[in-house]
Amino acid sequence: MAQAMEGRKEAPLEEACENLFNYAIQREEIKELTAGVPEGSKINPVTMEYEIQILKIVSVGWGISYFMPQADRKPELAAAYWEATRAFAGSISTMASAGMDREIDYFQIVKDRVDLYVKALNVFSDVKDPGPVIGHTFAKLCGDEEDMYAMVSGKRVFHLCLAGVKDYLEAIRIV
Repeated sequence: MAQAMEGRKEAPLEEACENLFNYAIQREEIKELTAGVPEGSKINPVTMEYEIQILKIVSVGWGISYFMPQADRKPELAAAYWEATRAFAGSISTMASAGMDREIDYFQIVKDRVDLYVKALNVFSDVKDPGPVIGHTFAKLCGDEEDMYAMVSGKRVFHLCLAGVKDYLEAIRIV
């Protein structure tokens, strides 16, 4: 283990948090996935885009909790990540609420999605790969729980986010 630690880049907690948060809100693959919604699908690309963003935020948060060793300041990084998410959500809420007749609480929406995905995973707690459960739940949130493109997209986003977080956390040592 000491040998593995030697090759890791030192990163201040704030930098690690910023990098992970920026990864969560990166939009390139979101546009690619929504552009691929098949014609005639019940899936609204705007809804899918919105749900992918939330799934990415949730997945990165879970990745921190799952892949980061406790000794590497896991609680501090997780708290900083969710605080960055709360600040981002506040900005989104302010912008969205300004254009509507009601208040929008984007952070509450993110928390609700965490609860929904956890509930789905608890129902299927015996699965070896949670990706299909996440994909199916994602497709349902997008408007058609049987839409194969949405299911595969949700599963893909989930797996890619977790893999990205794992790779990043294995490459750094938080100082």
